[in-house]
Amino acid sequence: MRDATSPALLFAITAFLLCPPPTVTGQSNTQNTSQRSSNPKPVLRIAKGLNNDGSLAKYYQRGLDYAIKYFGNHGPYFVYLLGPDSEQSVRDIYSQRARSRVDPNSKQSAMEQMEAFLEQPNIRAEIQAVLSGKAEGGLTWTQEAPILYEDVTTNAKQRELDPMENTWGALHEYHHVFQMAHCDTRQPRTSEKNINSWMAEGMATYSSAKFMENMGLIDFKKYMLQLRKSGGNIGRPSINEFLSNTERWQLEDETYWDGGESPQVYYMLGAWATAYLIHVQGVPEVVVLKNWYKDIPRIGKSAAFRKHMGVSLADFYKRFGVFIRQPDTAVMKIFEP
Repeated sequence: MRDATSPALLFAITAFLLCPPPTVTGQSNTQNTSQRSSNPKPVLRIAKGLNNDGSLAKYYQRGLDYAIKYFGNHGPYFVYLLGPDSEQSVRDIYSQRARSRVDPNSKQSAMEQMEAFLEQPNIRAEIQAVLSGKAEGGLTWTQEAPILYEDVTTNAKQRELDPMENTWGALHEYHHVFQMAHCDTRQPRTSEKNINSWMAEGMATYSSAKFMENMGLIDFKKYMLQLRKSGGNIGRPSINEFLSNTERWQLEDETYWDGGESPQVYYMLGAWATAYLIHVQGVPEVVVLKNWYKDIPRIGKSAAFRKHMGVSLADFYKRFGVFIRQPDTAVMKIFEP
């Protein structure tokens, strides 16, 4: 996940359809909840040279359908699955992306707004990354009107070859859409109206892995153990490596992300913090992954956490800090019946 200004963090990674299927286009073969009260179905825009047999959209939609069924439909949500085969197709899609961001109430014309978006250095660099086949991207969103969310994959050829990663990525990023729909991302992650990085990435890591198991695609317990031993599909340092080399650490410390040294902490330790809330604190899964967010705009993060989790954030950090330093065999017991 990334916000409107931060760099992307690379994240290598069969439900019944209860919502309208995403619209697929472009292929060859304070933010407050009132702004999101009427959300259209998601739109998939796929560059030429991809999805010739329909599998890229199929396996992405498999994850997206499950996530929307669980979290509800939030948007507008645009998914960009891109590749280097057709520069014209890529540039056409970016023009569509620019048009979707046009604010009709702006003093600038629609054309001026589109040109300004396409001339941003980060957008120009992103287009070049697509055309050179680099694997970058992630979730981004607008922080002013018009509010929208975008999942941008610059090298979807890799996803096309790996249906598991494709589905997993769709699940993970859509949890972020739900989270951001209930936060004011213009404020710091430490503020009461926004969420900490461990909450964002950890809860999305937990949910996407659990949902993958629910769909019969992975073993959830094995995955959680891998996060401790090897870092799983997120990378090193693993949890055990990080803790053995870090005498003092704080889950709420945002410098692991901002410093760029160990952003994996938020994914892996955050996933285990989520597991602690569900399997040790005894909070229902749907409350941890979904329900508590709805109170953040109204009463703030700390009060919402205490209300739904039954513990203050300060006490939770102390308890979890003791728990997570236990041996693998001890912490894995929380998943036993």
